[in-house]
Amino acid sequence: MLLKRTTWRTGFILLIGMMCLVNWHKAIAQEHEQRSGISNSWLVMQAVPGVSWTCFPPQTHFSLEWEATPVLYSWGMTKLDPPLHFFFVSQPERFAGSVEFNISTQFYTSPVGASHWGFSGQLLAHLPLVEHGEYVGLNLGVARYNIAGMSSNYIVGGFSTLFGFLHYNIKYSPADEIWMHSIEFRFF
Repeated sequence: MLLKRTTWRTGFILLIGMMCLVNWHKAIAQEHEQRSGISNSWLVMQAVPGVSWTCFPPQTHFSLEWEATPVLYSWGMTKLDPPLHFFFVSQPERFAGSVEFNISTQFYTSPVGASHWGFSGQLLAHLPLVEHGEYVGLNLGVARYNIAGMSSNYIVGGFSTLFGFLHYNIKYSPADEIWMHSIEFRFF
């Protein structure tokens, strides 16, 4: 009888302990998600591409573009927010004043040379113009694109609006006389 009672109590204590452990794990996961801002919806939004069209001297090509920001330095936030950010960047950290390095992949709907793919690295400064950049910001920078095996350096200029979610950038390669226009949706 003592053995049955002890086994039942031990099982009950183990069950309560497991439930506490699961709730503790859920609380830590929720706190991590709130602190980092990364959620399932954030991950889904990363799949939404920007659109661009590239005007080569003989023809124009339409493309879809996906971007990632490995490093961003923000100077426009309060001292409570750290200035360096890696991969996950909230909109105010970008539009309040920042410099970012981003990488992107382009998929061209028609082949450019022998390939549909392009890749780039960009160094962009985001300067607030109206309402600390919430309404209008200026984007300036340089980029290096590799499109269909051809590498070119670009000068980048453009504007951002709608709290930093919508960017229109023009990129120009003086050496190759290539113009690139892009409409970018920045959800991160």
